Amino acid sequence: MKMKNIIPFLLAAVLVATSVPFTANASAVAGDGTEVQSAQDGTTDSTGTTDSTGTTDSTGTTDSAGTTDGTGTADGSTTSEGTEGGNGTGDTTGTATDSTTDTTTAAGTGDKETISDNTMNDPDTSRVVTLGEALSDAQKTTMYEYFGVKAENVSTIIVTHADEVKYMEGIATAEQIGTNTVSCAYIELTTSGGIKVKTANLNFVTSQMIASALTTAGIENCNVVAACPFQVSGTGALTGIMKAYESASGEALDEGKKQAATEEIVLTGALSDAIGEEEATAVVNEAKTEILDKGLTDADEIGAAVDKIAANHGATLTDDQRSQIISLLQKMSQYDYDLSSIQSTIDNLSEQVGGLTKAWDSVKSFFVGSGNGIISDTDDSVLGSDVVTTSTVDESGFKDGLLTRIKNLFSGN
Repeated sequence: MKMKNIIPFLLAAVLVATSVPFTANASAVAGDGTEVQSAQDGTTDSTGTTDSTGTTDSTGTTDSAGTTDGTGTADGSTTSEGTEGGNGTGDTTGTATDSTTDTTTAAGTGDKETISDNTMNDPDTSRVVTLGEALSDAQKTTMYEYFGVKAENVSTIIVTHADEVKYMEGIATAEQIGTNTVSCAYIELTTSGGIKVKTANLNFVTSQMIASALTTAGIENCNVVAACPFQVSGTGALTGIMKAYESASGEALDEGKKQAATEEIVLTGALSDAIGEEEATAVVNEAKTEILDKGLTDADEIGAAVDKIAANHGATLTDDQRSQIISLLQKMSQYDYDLSSIQSTIDNLSEQVGGLTKAWDSVKSFFVGSGNGIISDTDDSVLGSDVVTTSTVDESGFKDGLLTRIKNLFSGN
Protein backbone atom coordinates (compact mmCIF):
# COMPACT_ATOMS: atom_id res chain seq x y z
CA MET A 1 0.00 0.00 0.00
CA LYS A 2 1.38 3.40 -0.90
CA MET A 3 2.32 5.81 1.90
CA LYS A 4 -0.27 8.41 0.91
CA ASN A 5 -3.03 5.80 1.18
CA ILE A 6 -2.18 4.82 4.76
CA ILE A 7 -1.70 8.35 6.12
CA PRO A 8 -5.43 8.87 6.96
CA PHE A 9 -5.58 5.55 8.79
CA LEU A 10 -2.38 6.29 10.74
CA LEU A 11 -3.54 9.75 11.73
CA ALA A 12 -6.98 8.51 12.76
CA ALA A 13 -5.51 5.73 14.91
CA VAL A 14 -3.05 8.02 16.70
CA LEU A 15 -5.56 10.79 17.24
CA VAL A 16 -8.19 8.42 18.66
CA ALA A 17 -5.66 6.62 20.89
CA THR A 18 -4.29 9.84 22.33
CA SER A 19 -7.66 11.67 22.47
CA VAL A 20 -6.24 14.64 20.55
CA PRO A 21 -8.88 16.81 18.81
CA PHE A 22 -8.04 17.08 15.13
CA THR A 23 -8.12 20.87 14.72
CA ALA A 24 -5.82 23.10 12.77
CA ASN A 25 -3.82 25.64 14.73
CA ALA A 26 -1.78 28.75 14.17
CA SER A 27 1.41 26.76 13.63
CA ALA A 28 -0.02 24.92 10.63
CA VAL A 29 1.97 24.92 7.43
CA ALA A 30 1.31 27.75 5.03
CA GLY A 31 0.81 27.20 1.35
CA ASP A 32 4.46 27.83 0.58
CA GLY A 33 5.54 25.13 3.03
CA THR A 34 6.66 27.48 5.82
CA GLU A 35 5.36 27.42 9.35
CA VAL A 36 3.20 30.37 10.39
CA GLN A 37 4.33 31.97 13.64
CA SER A 38 2.70 34.52 15.89
CA ALA A 39 4.25 37.85 16.87
CA GLN A 40 6.77 37.96 19.70
CA ASP A 41 4.47 39.96 21.93
CA GLY A 42 2.69 36.75 23.01
CA THR A 43 -0.63 37.36 21.24
CA THR A 44 -2.62 34.52 19.74
CA ASP A 45 -5.23 34.11 17.06
CA SER A 46 -8.49 32.19 17.42
CA THR A 47 -7.00 28.87 16.39
CA GLY A 48 -4.16 28.31 18.83
CA THR A 49 -1.91 29.60 21.52
CA THR A 50 1.53 31.03 21.89
CA ASP A 51 4.20 29.02 23.61
CA SER A 52 7.49 30.24 25.00
CA THR A 53 9.22 30.21 21.63
CA GLY A 54 6.72 32.38 19.79
CA THR A 55 5.13 29.49 17.89
CA THR A 56 1.59 28.32 18.39
CA ASP A 57 0.03 24.99 19.18
CA SER A 58 -3.47 23.57 19.32
CA THR A 59 -4.22 23.67 23.02
CA GLY A 60 -6.30 26.83 22.95
CA THR A 61 -4.67 28.44 25.95
CA THR A 62 -1.90 30.94 26.40
CA ASP A 63 1.37 29.78 27.91
CA SER A 64 2.22 32.15 30.72
CA ALA A 65 5.93 31.77 30.10
CA GLY A 66 5.82 33.91 26.98
CA THR A 67 9.14 35.08 25.60
CA THR A 68 12.09 36.77 27.15
CA ASP A 69 13.26 40.05 25.68
CA GLY A 70 16.93 39.55 25.23
CA THR A 71 19.52 38.78 22.62
CA GLY A 72 22.28 37.51 24.87
CA THR A 73 24.75 35.17 23.26
CA ALA A 74 27.96 33.58 24.38
CA ASP A 75 30.94 33.33 22.10
CA GLY A 76 33.72 32.13 24.35
CA SER A 77 34.66 28.82 25.89
CA THR A 78 36.49 27.58 28.93
CA THR A 79 37.55 24.25 30.31
CA SER A 80 37.17 25.18 33.95
CA GLU A 81 34.05 25.93 35.97
CA GLY A 82 35.73 28.89 37.59
CA THR A 83 36.76 30.76 34.46
CA GLU A 84 34.25 32.93 32.68
CA GLY A 85 34.71 32.69 28.91
CA GLY A 86 31.60 34.17 27.35
CA ASN A 87 30.85 37.65 26.11
CA GLY A 88 27.08 37.83 26.40
CA THR A 89 25.25 40.75 24.90
CA GLY A 90 21.62 41.60 25.30
CA ASP A 91 18.94 44.06 26.28
CA THR A 92 18.75 43.99 30.04
CA THR A 93 17.65 46.17 32.90
CA GLY A 94 18.32 46.16 36.62
CA THR A 95 21.42 46.36 38.73
CA ALA A 96 24.29 43.97 39.23
CA THR A 97 23.85 41.37 41.93
CA ASP A 98 25.89 40.72 45.01
CA SER A 99 26.13 37.67 47.24
CA THR A 100 23.05 38.50 49.30
CA THR A 101 20.29 39.73 47.00
CA ASP A 102 19.31 39.52 43.36
CA THR A 103 17.75 42.52 41.63
CA THR A 104 18.71 41.58 38.07
CA THR A 105 15.76 40.97 35.77
CA ALA A 106 15.27 40.26 32.11
CA ALA A 107 14.40 43.29 30.04
CA GLY A 108 10.80 44.31 30.36
CA THR A 109 10.10 42.21 33.47
CA GLY A 110 10.35 44.98 36.06
CA ASP A 111 12.00 45.01 39.47
CA LYS A 112 11.57 42.07 41.84
CA GLU A 113 11.13 42.09 45.57
CA THR A 114 13.95 40.07 47.07
CA ILE A 115 13.57 37.75 50.02
CA SER A 116 16.05 35.80 52.12
CA ASP A 117 18.47 33.24 50.68
CA ASN A 118 18.90 35.31 47.52
CA THR A 119 15.47 34.18 46.28
CA MET A 120 13.19 36.45 44.24
CA ASN A 121 9.58 36.47 45.43
CA ASP A 122 7.16 34.67 43.10
CA PRO A 123 3.93 32.72 43.55
CA ASP A 124 5.09 29.76 41.39
CA THR A 125 7.48 28.19 43.87
CA SER A 126 7.44 24.78 42.17
CA ARG A 127 9.75 26.14 39.46
CA VAL A 128 13.08 27.65 40.48
CA VAL A 129 15.96 29.09 38.44
CA THR A 130 19.48 29.36 39.82
CA LEU A 131 22.03 31.73 38.29
CA GLY A 132 25.79 31.85 38.88
CA GLU A 133 26.73 35.09 40.58
CA ALA A 134 29.66 35.73 38.20
CA LEU A 135 27.46 36.00 35.10
CA SER A 136 26.83 39.41 33.61
CA ASP A 137 23.33 40.85 33.43
CA ALA A 138 23.18 40.07 29.71
CA GLN A 139 24.25 36.47 30.31
CA LYS A 140 21.57 36.04 32.97
CA THR A 141 19.02 37.34 30.48
CA THR A 142 20.31 34.79 27.97
CA MET A 143 19.76 31.98 30.46
CA TYR A 144 16.13 32.94 31.07
CA GLU A 145 15.67 32.96 27.30
CA TYR A 146 17.34 29.55 26.98
CA PHE A 147 15.14 28.09 29.72
CA GLY A 148 12.09 29.48 27.91
CA VAL A 149 10.75 31.41 30.88
CA LYS A 150 10.33 35.00 32.02
CA ALA A 151 12.04 36.05 35.22
CA GLU A 152 8.79 37.09 36.88
CA ASN A 153 7.22 33.65 36.39
CA VAL A 154 9.74 31.72 38.50
CA SER A 155 11.63 32.05 41.75
CA THR A 156 15.31 32.84 41.22
CA ILE A 157 18.29 32.04 43.44
CA ILE A 158 21.78 33.48 42.97
CA VAL A 159 24.39 30.79 43.67
CA THR A 160 27.62 32.15 45.11
CA HIS A 161 31.14 30.79 45.04
CA ALA A 162 30.89 30.31 48.80
CA ASP A 163 27.92 27.99 48.19
CA GLU A 164 30.04 25.81 45.90
CA VAL A 165 33.04 25.76 48.22
CA LYS A 166 30.80 24.65 51.12
CA TYR A 167 30.03 21.33 49.43
CA MET A 168 33.00 20.80 47.13
CA GLU A 169 36.01 21.74 49.26
CA GLY A 170 37.94 18.60 50.12
CA ILE A 171 36.11 16.63 47.42
CA ALA A 172 36.94 18.43 44.17
CA THR A 173 40.27 19.93 43.16
CA ALA A 174 40.86 23.66 43.33
CA GLU A 175 40.82 23.73 39.53
CA GLN A 176 37.43 21.99 39.42
CA ILE A 177 35.98 24.38 42.00
CA GLY A 178 37.48 27.41 40.27
CA THR A 179 37.15 30.96 41.49
CA ASN A 180 33.87 32.04 39.86
CA THR A 181 30.39 30.58 39.86
CA VAL A 182 28.71 30.58 36.45
CA SER A 183 26.66 27.38 36.11
CA CYS A 184 22.87 27.78 36.10
CA ALA A 185 19.92 25.47 36.62
CA TYR A 186 16.15 25.32 36.25
CA ILE A 187 14.13 22.81 38.29
CA GLU A 188 10.51 21.74 38.28
CA LEU A 189 8.94 19.46 40.89
CA THR A 190 7.01 16.42 39.62
CA THR A 191 5.02 13.69 41.35
CA SER A 192 6.35 10.65 39.47
CA GLY A 193 8.71 9.53 36.72
CA GLY A 194 11.95 9.82 38.64
CA ILE A 195 14.56 12.47 37.86
CA LYS A 196 14.97 13.71 34.27
CA VAL A 197 17.89 15.96 33.35
CA LYS A 198 19.21 17.94 30.41
CA THR A 199 22.56 19.74 30.31
CA ALA A 200 23.90 22.38 27.95
CA ASN A 201 27.52 23.56 27.68
CA LEU A 202 28.70 21.36 30.57
CA ASN A 203 31.76 19.47 29.34
CA PHE A 204 32.77 17.46 32.42
CA VAL A 205 29.52 16.30 34.01
CA THR A 206 26.62 14.81 32.05
CA SER A 207 22.87 14.61 32.49
CA GLN A 208 23.23 10.97 33.57
CA MET A 209 25.79 11.84 36.25
CA ILE A 210 23.61 14.64 37.62
CA ALA A 211 20.46 12.49 37.70
CA SER A 212 22.26 9.73 39.57
CA ALA A 213 23.87 12.13 42.05
CA LEU A 214 20.50 13.75 42.78
CA THR A 215 19.10 10.37 43.87
CA THR A 216 22.02 10.16 46.31
CA ALA A 217 21.08 13.62 47.62
CA GLY A 218 17.66 12.21 48.48
CA ILE A 219 15.70 13.79 45.61
CA GLU A 220 13.05 11.58 44.02
CA ASN A 221 10.98 13.27 41.27
CA CYS A 222 11.80 16.40 39.28
CA ASN A 223 12.78 17.77 35.87
CA VAL A 224 16.12 19.59 35.72
CA VAL A 225 18.00 21.69 33.18
CA ALA A 226 21.62 22.56 34.02
CA ALA A 227 23.39 24.95 31.66
CA CYS A 228 25.76 27.86 31.10
CA PRO A 229 26.01 30.53 28.36
CA PHE A 230 29.45 29.10 27.48
CA GLN A 231 31.26 25.80 28.03
CA VAL A 232 32.35 25.00 31.58
CA SER A 233 33.04 21.84 33.55
CA GLY A 234 29.67 21.97 35.32
CA THR A 235 30.92 20.59 38.64
CA GLY A 236 29.22 23.50 40.42
CA ALA A 237 25.82 22.88 38.81
CA LEU A 238 24.86 20.28 41.42
CA THR A 239 25.09 22.85 44.22
CA GLY A 240 22.57 25.11 42.51
CA ILE A 241 20.20 22.24 41.71
CA MET A 242 20.11 21.08 45.34
CA LYS A 243 19.46 24.64 46.53
CA ALA A 244 16.69 24.99 43.94
CA TYR A 245 15.07 21.73 45.03
CA GLU A 246 15.08 22.78 48.67
CA SER A 247 13.50 26.11 47.74
CA ALA A 248 10.84 24.53 45.51
CA SER A 249 9.93 21.73 47.94
CA GLY A 250 10.28 23.74 51.12
CA GLU A 251 12.23 20.86 52.64
CA ALA A 252 15.90 20.75 53.56
CA LEU A 253 17.91 17.84 52.18
CA ASP A 254 20.10 15.87 54.56
CA GLU A 255 23.54 17.49 54.69
CA GLY A 256 25.31 14.12 54.69
CA LYS A 257 23.43 13.01 51.58
CA LYS A 258 24.30 16.28 49.83
CA GLN A 259 27.96 15.75 50.58
CA ALA A 260 27.73 12.18 49.26
CA ALA A 261 26.02 13.43 46.08
CA THR A 262 28.80 15.94 45.49
CA GLU A 263 31.41 13.26 46.05
CA GLU A 264 29.60 10.94 43.63
CA ILE A 265 29.47 13.42 40.74
CA VAL A 266 33.16 14.31 41.09
CA LEU A 267 34.14 10.64 41.38
CA THR A 268 32.00 9.56 38.41
CA GLY A 269 33.45 12.35 36.29
CA ALA A 270 36.98 11.25 37.10
CA LEU A 271 36.11 7.60 36.40
CA SER A 272 34.66 8.62 33.03
CA ASP A 273 38.05 9.94 31.97
CA ALA A 274 39.64 6.62 32.94
CA ILE A 275 37.17 3.88 31.91
CA GLY A 276 34.58 5.68 29.79
CA GLU A 277 31.46 7.69 30.55
CA GLU A 278 28.93 4.89 30.05
CA GLU A 279 30.94 2.35 32.06
CA ALA A 280 31.62 4.76 34.92
CA THR A 281 27.95 5.72 35.28
CA ALA A 282 26.83 2.09 35.10
CA VAL A 283 29.35 0.85 37.68
CA VAL A 284 28.46 3.54 40.22
CA ASN A 285 24.69 3.18 39.69
CA GLU A 286 24.60 -0.60 39.84
CA ALA A 287 26.90 -0.76 42.85
CA LYS A 288 24.74 1.84 44.59
CA THR A 289 21.49 -0.06 44.04
CA GLU A 290 23.04 -3.41 45.04
CA ILE A 291 24.45 -2.27 48.36
CA LEU A 292 21.20 -0.49 49.24
CA ASP A 293 19.08 -3.45 48.17
CA LYS A 294 21.15 -5.97 50.13
CA GLY A 295 21.89 -3.66 53.04
CA LEU A 296 25.65 -4.02 52.65
CA THR A 297 27.79 -1.93 55.02
CA ASP A 298 31.02 -3.93 55.37
CA ALA A 299 33.90 -2.66 53.21
CA ASP A 300 34.88 -6.16 52.08
CA GLU A 301 31.32 -7.03 51.02
CA ILE A 302 30.92 -3.73 49.21
CA GLY A 303 34.30 -4.23 47.53
CA ALA A 304 33.29 -7.66 46.27
CA ALA A 305 30.11 -6.19 44.79
CA VAL A 306 32.07 -3.40 43.08
CA ASP A 307 34.56 -5.90 41.64
CA LYS A 308 31.78 -8.06 40.20
CA ILE A 309 29.93 -5.12 38.63
CA ALA A 310 33.11 -3.61 37.19
CA ALA A 311 34.02 -6.98 35.64
CA ASN A 312 30.54 -7.26 34.11
CA HIS A 313 31.20 -3.97 32.30
CA GLY A 314 34.75 -4.84 31.31
CA ALA A 315 36.11 -2.05 33.52
CA THR A 316 39.46 -2.32 35.25
CA LEU A 317 39.70 -0.18 38.37
CA THR A 318 42.87 0.97 40.06
CA ASP A 319 43.20 0.38 43.80
CA ASP A 320 42.59 4.09 44.40
CA GLN A 321 39.46 4.17 42.23
CA ARG A 322 38.10 1.06 43.92
CA SER A 323 38.76 2.53 47.36
CA GLN A 324 36.97 5.77 46.46
CA ILE A 325 33.88 3.89 45.26
CA ILE A 326 33.80 1.74 48.40
CA SER A 327 34.17 4.83 50.62
CA LEU A 328 31.28 6.58 48.83
CA LEU A 329 29.02 3.53 49.10
CA GLN A 330 29.80 3.11 52.80
CA LYS A 331 28.66 6.69 53.38
CA MET A 332 25.44 6.03 51.47
CA SER A 333 24.79 2.84 53.44
CA GLN A 334 24.32 4.96 56.58
CA TYR A 335 21.17 6.61 55.23
CA ASP A 336 17.65 5.52 54.41
CA TYR A 337 16.71 5.68 50.72
CA ASP A 338 13.61 4.81 48.72
CA LEU A 339 15.18 2.19 46.47
CA SER A 340 12.18 2.08 44.12
CA SER A 341 12.56 5.82 43.47
CA ILE A 342 16.28 5.45 42.78
CA GLN A 343 15.55 2.54 40.45
CA SER A 344 12.99 4.63 38.56
CA THR A 345 15.65 7.20 37.70
CA ILE A 346 18.31 4.58 36.91
CA ASP A 347 15.87 2.79 34.60
CA ASN A 348 15.49 6.06 32.68
CA LEU A 349 19.26 6.27 32.29
CA SER A 350 19.55 2.65 31.20
CA GLU A 351 16.47 2.82 28.94
CA GLN A 352 15.23 -0.39 30.58
CA VAL A 353 11.75 -0.31 29.11
CA GLY A 354 9.83 -2.83 27.04
CA GLY A 355 10.12 -2.54 23.27
CA LEU A 356 6.38 -2.05 22.68
CA THR A 357 6.06 0.50 25.48
CA LYS A 358 9.10 2.41 24.24
CA ALA A 359 7.81 2.42 20.66
CA TRP A 360 4.39 3.69 21.74
CA ASP A 361 5.92 6.37 23.97
CA SER A 362 7.98 7.57 21.00
CA VAL A 363 4.92 7.77 18.75
CA LYS A 364 2.85 9.50 21.41
CA SER A 365 5.65 11.98 22.14
CA PHE A 366 6.02 12.72 18.45
CA PHE A 367 2.37 13.56 17.89
CA VAL A 368 1.24 15.11 21.18
CA GLY A 369 4.52 16.18 22.78
CA SER A 370 6.31 14.75 25.80
CA GLY A 371 5.49 15.01 29.46
CA ASN A 372 8.98 16.20 30.31
CA GLY A 373 7.95 19.69 31.35
CA ILE A 374 10.61 22.38 31.39
CA ILE A 375 13.08 20.20 29.48
CA SER A 376 10.76 20.59 26.50
CA ASP A 377 10.93 24.39 26.68
CA THR A 378 14.68 24.84 26.25
CA ASP A 379 15.97 26.60 23.13
CA ASP A 380 19.46 25.39 22.23
CA SER A 381 19.80 27.98 19.47
CA VAL A 382 20.00 30.72 22.11
CA LEU A 383 23.39 29.35 23.21
CA GLY A 384 24.87 29.30 19.70
CA SER A 385 25.64 26.73 17.04
CA ASP A 386 28.39 25.01 19.05
CA VAL A 387 26.29 24.28 22.14
CA VAL A 388 27.01 20.88 23.72
CA THR A 389 24.01 19.06 25.20
CA THR A 390 23.22 15.77 26.95
CA SER A 391 19.80 14.53 28.06
CA THR A 392 18.27 11.56 29.83
CA VAL A 393 15.13 11.86 27.68
CA ASP A 394 14.31 11.97 23.97
CA GLU A 395 13.70 15.58 22.99
CA SER A 396 12.50 15.02 19.42
CA GLY A 397 9.32 16.74 18.30
CA PHE A 398 8.70 18.64 21.54
CA LYS A 399 8.07 22.15 20.33
CA ASP A 400 6.36 21.77 16.97
CA GLY A 401 2.60 21.77 16.64
CA LEU A 402 0.74 18.58 15.69
CA LEU A 403 0.35 19.40 11.99
CA THR A 404 4.02 20.33 11.73
CA ARG A 405 5.05 17.02 13.29
CA ILE A 406 2.85 15.14 10.82
CA LYS A 407 4.36 17.07 7.90
CA ASN A 408 7.88 16.38 9.15
CA LEU A 409 7.17 12.68 9.63
CA PHE A 410 6.17 12.09 6.04
CA SER A 411 8.61 14.56 4.51
CA GLY A 412 11.54 12.89 6.26
CA ASN A 413 12.50 15.96 8.32
